[in-house]
Amino acid sequence: MRCAVLAVAAAAAVGASAAVCAAAVPWRTDVINYVADHKDLHDVLREMSSASGVPIWISAKVQGNVSGRFEMKPQQLLDRMASTFGLVWYYDGATLRVYDTDELKTVTIGLQLATNADLRRALERLDLADARFPLRYDDLTRTVIVSGPPRYVELIQDVANLVDRNSQDAQRHQVVRLFPLQYAWATDHTVTVDGQSITIRGVATILHSLYAGAAPGGSQTAPQSSSRRLRSVGDPSGATDGKIQRASYAPAAGANWTAGLPGLLGGGGGGGDRPAQRNAPLPNDNRAATPDTAYDDHGSREVDVAPGDEPTIQPDPRTNSVLVRDYPDRMASFESLIRSLDVRPAVVEIDASIIEITDNALEQIGVDWRLHSGSVDFETGNGQSVQASPSASLNPNGFPDLSNGNTSSSLSAIPTTPAGGVFTAVLGNAGRFLLTRVSALQQTDQAVLNATPKVATLDNVEAIIDNKQTFYVPVAGYQSADLYSISAGVSLRVLPMIVRHDDATSIRLNVHIEDGQLTGQTVGNLPVVTNSTIDTQALIAQGESLLIAGYSVDQSDNMQTGIPVLSKIPVLGALFRHKNKSGQKFQRLFLLTPRIVVPTAGGPAEANGNAAAKAEAEATNANAIAAAQ
Repeated sequence: MRCAVLAVAAAAAVGASAAVCAAAVPWRTDVINYVADHKDLHDVLREMSSASGVPIWISAKVQGNVSGRFEMKPQQLLDRMASTFGLVWYYDGATLRVYDTDELKTVTIGLQLATNADLRRALERLDLADARFPLRYDDLTRTVIVSGPPRYVELIQDVANLVDRNSQDAQRHQVVRLFPLQYAWATDHTVTVDGQSITIRGVATILHSLYAGAAPGGSQTAPQSSSRRLRSVGDPSGATDGKIQRASYAPAAGANWTAGLPGLLGGGGGGGDRPAQRNAPLPNDNRAATPDTAYDDHGSREVDVAPGDEPTIQPDPRTNSVLVRDYPDRMASFESLIRSLDVRPAVVEIDASIIEITDNALEQIGVDWRLHSGSVDFETGNGQSVQASPSASLNPNGFPDLSNGNTSSSLSAIPTTPAGGVFTAVLGNAGRFLLTRVSALQQTDQAVLNATPKVATLDNVEAIIDNKQTFYVPVAGYQSADLYSISAGVSLRVLPMIVRHDDATSIRLNVHIEDGQLTGQTVGNLPVVTNSTIDTQALIAQGESLLIAGYSVDQSDNMQTGIPVLSKIPVLGALFRHKNKSGQKFQRLFLLTPRIVVPTAGGPAEANGNAAAKAEAEATNANAIAAAQ
């Protein structure tokens, strides 16, 4: 049996501050005067509560004797008794309960549907949280650990069960939210590339394919030929009006242009030819959670969605927004995903130069093509230059002349490869040097700068530069005539992608070049078209250029002059005519220089517009939730 004697002086020295608790004990007396002489602790506590008008319940494990004279506030006397005899008291709003410290309990509560924030708010409203017995929360696993007197633990458990149950009832009602987009497209849109319609998937289609299991995919087939069949000149009834109808052809089967227009703003990463997977896992879907449910890094459970339980996702083209109707617990995941997709893309400016240089002039400017790998070192040139180092694909200072008999570098002077082939080289500041030399060679007709197109595109969005000539060939049929279109010219498609690693920024280029021209040869009264195709990829740093070259273009000129009238005389007219045939071989070069365009910061108008759109979306969401409820 515990025994203690409390002196009046010691009792008077007790501070006036009471312990912080959830609900303060409603004492009816300000000061209590009490004298005890080896009195049982149970009796002292009952007489104190009776004098103060507070119901009390005392555990059987509370034991001890009290001696002394007390004159203090009831709360101070209760705290003094608890600290002296090792007691724990708790007031639940109706009864003051006193326990021995051996009776403290620790319970772990797992929430299935509600969140820890829901439980916190409920405890604050009910004024049950007690600073003496703090709760420990784990938001990732939705777990709460509570330690304290049995009645306190019991109340926390009851409230957690009610909050969890109410969350289940609330989640049976779906709500509607509006997510406005700033940079991405909400709806699918169509672009025309080389005569084909390419469907670019919007955010609504991407979300619908991820969560609802229906993945509508557009035609994403790349053109495979520059010759196309047009619709018959005649109408379906067989009549012919002599008008050319709109071109219509079927794309090659099995061809996929997923890599041509990737990304959200550039096509959503493709995937139109993949089979749809229904009942995809939905984030934060806890209504059917089981003990075996796995948790991810964000506390979301992955479960299978029952048929008919998919969310409803619809785009709003007028406001470029996405409407989502689903359960409230999933809306946070939708918001996070849409925010990740709706990012501001960078702008890349691509400066292209199409150059034609004669073989002799190409040797003079000292361009050396080199293909290097771990086991192959392949280089082209005139055979009179030393091999270029790995970082010297262009030597502005020229190469050493070996005609003076200097054989100190005879081994490196041996020509390693013949001239010809198609290669690429990454140029640094030497790109400007090359253009300067080409401009000088133009004055002597040794170089031609055919075109210098410049185009700006978004990051991961393909830029197309097309300069072609098209003519139509009629082909007679049984009852009508068909028209075939034949194109020849230069088509340049560049797909830039910005790569950031640490503090370095590079640009990855996916380049496709089609270069075709009409020849003087004919087959069946139809001209022969020669096509050259180059597909390459390169990773270059900001400010560098990509040089693509290696194949030649033959240019021939036929000129005839003569004396008027006399040159037309049969047989003898040849004496008064002069024919001049000249030919020249050019090397065609493509110089591509990408540059990242840094956008200027948005002004007040842009900030006000974003704030207005956000306010409108919040108002719409509030009205939609109220209507759904």
